Amino acid sequence: MKARELLEALQIAERLKDATRHCYTKNGRHESVAEHSWMMTLMAYFMKDEFPEVDMDKVV
Repeated sequence: MKARELLEALQIAERLKDATRHCYTKNGRHESVAEHSWMMTLMAYFMKDEFPEVDMDKVV
């Protein structure tokens, strides 16, 4: 990926911080798409040993 393409992709991903989901956090506030994605990525990473046959690059 070229540097310009990477920067453009990161700018688009940055907008996910402002996009809220319909769900709430345990503290009662709306969760952003970025927060949710981050948590799901961490969960997948920590569970990778439980599913050795899964391509974790695709999951993440």
